[in-house]
Amino acid sequence: MSRIGNKFACVAFGIAAFLIAFTLGTALTAGTGIPLLGGLLNGILVSMVLTIGLVSINKFGTSTIMWLVLGVCAIPTTTLGPQGVYKVVIALIAGAIWDSIYFGFNRKRFFLYFGALVAALAIMGLLIAVLSFGFGHNAADALAKYKQALLFIIAINVVVTLSGVSLGDYLYRKRLKNLSLFKNLQSD
Repeated sequence: MSRIGNKFACVAFGIAAFLIAFTLGTALTAGTGIPLLGGLLNGILVSMVLTIGLVSINKFGTSTIMWLVLGVCAIPTTTLGPQGVYKVVIALIAGAIWDSIYFGFNRKRFFLYFGALVAALAIMGLLIAVLSFGFGHNAADALAKYKQALLFIIAINVVVTLSGVSLGDYLYRKRLKNLSLFKNLQSD
């Protein structure tokens, strides 16, 4: 597939991840009042989609583009935290971390998981830092909620991320990689 085709596929995976996060996350956020909780509970599906995108396109920068698209789409929503442009920076950093770790260690499976986990924890840390500086709609209220449940949120985030990456990795390797659509994503 051409470079433009790969970029288009990255964008498509990023939009798909956002739609999952927004749809499920909005319902959970409305029910609980904790913006990040919706993201954590639907994170399995989002992590799965992003993992499938990363391993199927298999080019450095894939994660960064997917996360950038997700971050831009999330600006006016509660996906990735309270509304705000800061989400673009958080998403770019998360994507760059995952790309750097996964491709920096020659696409070894362990680093697919480790990179995703470090990126997910970076999102948590960056979100708390951004809210501490007052960025985002109702930053002080959101920060207070996150701090109350921080250990729980971190534990859930680890489980959710690793579960989603595992599911995406499994689906790609066992079901999707031999389909012509996915084979075409890696051909140049």
